[in-house]
Amino acid sequence: MFQPGYPDNPSIPEPPTPGNHVEASRWDETRRRRRMLEGTWRDDLEQRLQEHLGSVRRDAWGPLSLALNPFRNICRELSVLYDNPPTVLHDQVADPGIARQLEIGGLWQMMQRVQVYTLGLNECFVRPHVDERGRFSFRIVTPDFVRAYATMDDPRNPVALIEYRMRRLPSGELGWTVDRYDVSDVDAPVYSVHLATDEGTVGDDLSDHYLGGAFVGEAYPFRRGGGRPFIPYQLYHASGGGQHLFSPYEGQELVEASLDLAVLHQMVVHVFRDASWPQRWIVNCEPAGISIVETTGGARAEVITDPASVLQLQSPPDGDAVGQPMIGQFSAGGDPGKMEETLSNMVARVASDAGVPPSDVQRLGGTARSGAAISLTNEGKRQAQRRFASVFRAADERLVGMCAAMANRATGAQDGARYIEGGYRVLYHELPLSPDERRARREDAIEMLTAGLISPVQAYQELHPGVTPAQAKRAIAEIKAPTVAADAPEATDD
Repeated sequence: MFQPGYPDNPSIPEPPTPGNHVEASRWDETRRRRRMLEGTWRDDLEQRLQEHLGSVRRDAWGPLSLALNPFRNICRELSVLYDNPPTVLHDQVADPGIARQLEIGGLWQMMQRVQVYTLGLNECFVRPHVDERGRFSFRIVTPDFVRAYATMDDPRNPVALIEYRMRRLPSGELGWTVDRYDVSDVDAPVYSVHLATDEGTVGDDLSDHYLGGAFVGEAYPFRRGGGRPFIPYQLYHASGGGQHLFSPYEGQELVEASLDLAVLHQMVVHVFRDASWPQRWIVNCEPAGISIVETTGGARAEVITDPASVLQLQSPPDGDAVGQPMIGQFSAGGDPGKMEETLSNMVARVASDAGVPPSDVQRLGGTARSGAAISLTNEGKRQAQRRFASVFRAADERLVGMCAAMANRATGAQDGARYIEGGYRVLYHELPLSPDERRARREDAIEMLTAGLISPVQAYQELHPGVTPAQAKRAIAEIKAPTVAADAPEATDD
């Protein structure tokens, strides 16, 4: 959306490229992966085809097919943690008011896409915004538009960050700017907006134009209730451990394999279209009625045939050939069925290497779905949810606390009067169990409770994975409350 009065088709400037070759390489790899996740990887596949085939053979293979992309397929199948909106809990309050506001702001719906980006790019940022009335909005920030730095003591969380954003410049043209945040010195935090240079460095200060002034030191707006500053971005990592802020090349084998498998799929399409039938040949004769057709690449001779038509053959002009006319055929140049089966097995092996157990792949007709249709069973999806819950929970809980702090500052609430700014618990909901699975889990918990092997709180946690002991005690008390009221003696007139 552009403001009225500006040209309808303004030129969109290319984003700056960092002068640091390490950062530039990280951006390039992240953008390649993002293109493969977003469906804009046609040029990447074209380049890989040229590398495999050369220009002459590539021209014979026809138009591109983007039907096979295991990288995107696997990332989407594993991203099931937010299929059902999580529950935000707190030990001190039964119903945290911020939970409803986060849902209205669309956080959990957006997190489905954030998980796809996080698994594919290995990192992804979420930037929350809060207006003066305390309403939330969120946007995804991918690592190829961010430069950030962390301390050696906490290498997973940045203390300085710059985000490249395209804005309407004071001159009226579209251009790239830098949002700069720095809390490395807690006594002198910085939030400012600058012009981005072509080399990706921080240029002229434009804070007065966009922010109405620079937010430095005491004026820094993003603080906890105790006054400690923070950067209003939550960074999500695909893995819990690590010693680096960014891991742009983790899982590169899957990305490279996906491009190569897309080339092989292109070969299947080529064989199916051009070489899946016997090849006829003739010697010392030629089809009658040949016509010359002009094309952009030159001219070609052709004869229109059809299974219902009769193909006429004639001897070549006198002197062009000598001998008895001969007609025959070669067998088909390739078997698309066998090629597709081999390709499917290769895709299944790649999926297994990427962390998708073969037993968790949905089976149809006794054979594993593969190729462009990797699909997890419900139990496989539950395992994926449990696998990533511990990784995403810490970041989600920090994000909720960050949103609470931002809302309190934006609305002028003092000392956390509106929202508690920490101690939240995010509970993810597994895919529904089948009746037999629910009964087996319930019977097992009851048997252990009856045998005295677990407490009622532990039994409740067994049936409701993810809740804390305090939350389980409160839930048990609420369950018993109607019973206590029913057992109380009725009031009389005496």
